[in-house]
Amino acid sequence: MFALSAFALLAVPAHLPSPAATERLQNNLAVALKDLFLSVLPDPLFEDAKHWGQQERNLRGQMKNHGRWWKLRIEGRRFPTGLNVRVVDLKPAGKDRQTFILVIDMNAQILLERQTWLRGVRLYSGSTRARVELHMAITCEMLTRFVTPKGALLPEVVFRLRVVDSQFRYDKLVVEHTAGVGGDAAELLGDAVISIVKQVKPSLERKLFDKAKAAVLKAGDSKELRIGINGVTKSK
Repeated sequence: MFALSAFALLAVPAHLPSPAATERLQNNLAVALKDLFLSVLPDPLFEDAKHWGQQERNLRGQMKNHGRWWKLRIEGRRFPTGLNVRVVDLKPAGKDRQTFILVIDMNAQILLERQTWLRGVRLYSGSTRARVELHMAITCEMLTRFVTPKGALLPEVVFRLRVVDSQFRYDKLVVEHTAGVGGDAAELLGDAVISIVKQVKPSLERKLFDKAKAAVLKAGDSKELRIGINGVTKSK
């Protein structure tokens, strides 16, 4: 949950304070959102085993393992230090409204297992390990307003956050080790890792975006957060 001091810094008018104050605001918001993002990230980050365990019926009508099997697992690497969260480009976007970009960079490890079967006979079994950097840029909108509850002497600050856009990319995909083979075969399996990661990229992007949005949701997306003399409260 956000610290009260972080929320207090967000109580800014449509015009922003000095560059130094804006930087402090962005840093406080980034720290809070990193904690929330870590709390909702799955372990592993992504997993695909739909292509594992294929079978085919033989001439006797028996089901036998058959085909090229693979399963992919992507895990966070060196968390929490391997996760970098920044808030940049905080700027006014109208009365009581600001926008900012939540930048998420993370180190990840890829584990690919492969087996080749021919009617119940295993011809190959091996695994490949790689590392990659994942990057998301999420544009958020923050609305603030002041209200004075009935009977209260001092106003409260009401916040609302929502996600309006996102971009995802990965880079620095490096194959570190392939077990079971070497030489040209290992290189081919390394190429297979790259090909499969490209194939699952839309699903990986969707899953990580959902988790990032959930972190923003915890911070107030589709809800309201109020700061008054009694602290922070939520209302639907």
